[in-house]
Amino acid sequence: MLRAAGASGASAAGVASAAEAQERSASTPEQTASAPEPRPDNAARPADARNRGPASARASADRVADDASAAPRRRDRRRDEAANDAETSRARRHSSRVGEAFPSLVGWTSLSTLLPGIGLLRTRFRPLGLILLGGFVLTFLIALVYVLVKGPIRAFGTVVSSPTMLTFLAIILAIIGVIWVLAIVISHFGLRKGHRYAPWQNKMAGVLVVSLALIVGIPLGVGSVYARVQGDTVSSLFGDSTGDSKSAEDLWADKPYINVFLMGRDNGDDREGTRPDTMLVASIDTKTGNTALISVPRNLAFPIFPEGSELDKAWPDGFRPTGQSSVDLINSVWQWGEQNKDDIGNTHGLEPGMFTTMQAVEGSLGLNLDYWASVDMGGFEDVVDAIGGVKIDVERPIPMGGGKSMSGAANEVYGWVDPGPQTLKGKDALWYVRSREGSDNYDRMCRQQRMIKTTLDQVDPRELATAYPKLANSATKNIATSIPQNEVPAFIELAVSMQKGDVTTVQINNDVTPTYDPDFDVLHKWILGEVKGASKGEESPKPTNTAAPDEKKDTAEEEPTEGAPDEEAASEEAPAGEEGGEPTETTKPGEPNAEGKCYPKGFKPGDDFPGYPGPGAGDEG
Repeated sequence: MLRAAGASGASAAGVASAAEAQERSASTPEQTASAPEPRPDNAARPADARNRGPASARASADRVADDASAAPRRRDRRRDEAANDAETSRARRHSSRVGEAFPSLVGWTSLSTLLPGIGLLRTRFRPLGLILLGGFVLTFLIALVYVLVKGPIRAFGTVVSSPTMLTFLAIILAIIGVIWVLAIVISHFGLRKGHRYAPWQNKMAGVLVVSLALIVGIPLGVGSVYARVQGDTVSSLFGDSTGDSKSAEDLWADKPYINVFLMGRDNGDDREGTRPDTMLVASIDTKTGNTALISVPRNLAFPIFPEGSELDKAWPDGFRPTGQSSVDLINSVWQWGEQNKDDIGNTHGLEPGMFTTMQAVEGSLGLNLDYWASVDMGGFEDVVDAIGGVKIDVERPIPMGGGKSMSGAANEVYGWVDPGPQTLKGKDALWYVRSREGSDNYDRMCRQQRMIKTTLDQVDPRELATAYPKLANSATKNIATSIPQNEVPAFIELAVSMQKGDVTTVQINNDVTPTYDPDFDVLHKWILGEVKGASKGEESPKPTNTAAPDEKKDTAEEEPTEGAPDEEAASEEAPAGEEGGEPTETTKPGEPNAEGKCYPKGFKPGDDFPGYPGPGAGDEG
């Protein structure tokens, strides 16, 4: 009974407590809105909740309210943390102090000069940077493979001998230059974004960008101009292509050596028409580059022509318009050909004078001429100036001017090339190879050969590149050649081989056969031996002809002759010092001495030279 009364009291107290809680909940709208819906019966609640009293109910209600308000706070906290992380990231990317990112700016901008587009990878133009960098790497790899497959020399020769490729290259280099410079500028400004720099850093950055743009732009611009100039030069100078470009090995596979006729032309204002001033034949071994450089004497009398040719039929006994050995010389053939165009047959597109001269050289030397090239005196000066002059030890005073005119009057000596080690520029070098005053024809040929060999040894590609536009312009005016465009790469390979090979000088003088009445069978045999010996790198053998020259005729060919077709060839005076004893081994006609120097017949090193005013006379013209 007591237990029943207690249970009844507890039940009444629970009802009163629930009613009070319901009243509190009803009096607090906020809590009402956030409170969970009441359960339908006590069975749905956990056992511990049913057993808890009023205090437990209040705690549960408070906990529910706290959970409801915690969700927004967690969302705000996560939002704040994300914002803080972003700010920290920006702080890492953007300098918070003035000038803090300047080293990085300089480094990446400079790197854009080496690898175009790499600086853009750190800006919002990253896709463009990837395209530029990928294009640069791809182009480099293609060029590298091309060079490796063809070889450096042949690849270079193929490009520089094709006007079409050179024009394309000129355009491409100009476009690449513009794009590369723009990439540097855009990279720089993209890298600057978000940073602060000191005033001096801004100035330095401007100087840096301008400098890098010039470093990239100038070489590419110059390359574009040079490519265009080279294209025009190849089109003007060389003949039309006769086929596909080939290497030297393929082009001359069946030729052990080739013969190139080289002629210096004198188109001076004081001369009528063109006359050959210098005649040489370079017989070049196509495998080794070893060369026999054969000087053709201008006073070689009664030249003959290739057997069976029209000129051979016209002159079966040699070129004898007058029958005089001092007049019917090989350098007179040019003028005769120009005056008798109808008598020489098909010239194959050559000038009549050039064609007849080459025919005379072929027949007289017994060599087939595969190519020819001619240069006038102005072109020779330009070439020497383009390479910065030629360093040479001048063996004796060299007169400028002199000789005699066709009327027999003496020409004035207006200057001198002083003896001693020096660098000869264009004009002085020209007089070194052509002066005849107080000399003879053989000494002059010796000097010509010495100058050619010395020049080949001293050619500097860097100096040629610097002066190339001027040299190319001169070449189109002063140089002519029969070499077709598609064979230029092979000649470039051959020129490299020649620089590595040996050059043997070959003199045709009276010890070989009398030049006033030559035995051409003896001459042909001797020339063939010289060419074969030079191709093997052997020293030039001594002449084996034992015929002693006729002193009277030998002297007569050096005396001026009235009415000679070439006043310079016929006006050679007796050499200085000729009356002073026997010529020594070092003054043998046309032969350089042990030091490689050339002296006229009878002249001894150290002798006074007639008319020379002394050191320092120089060029008075």
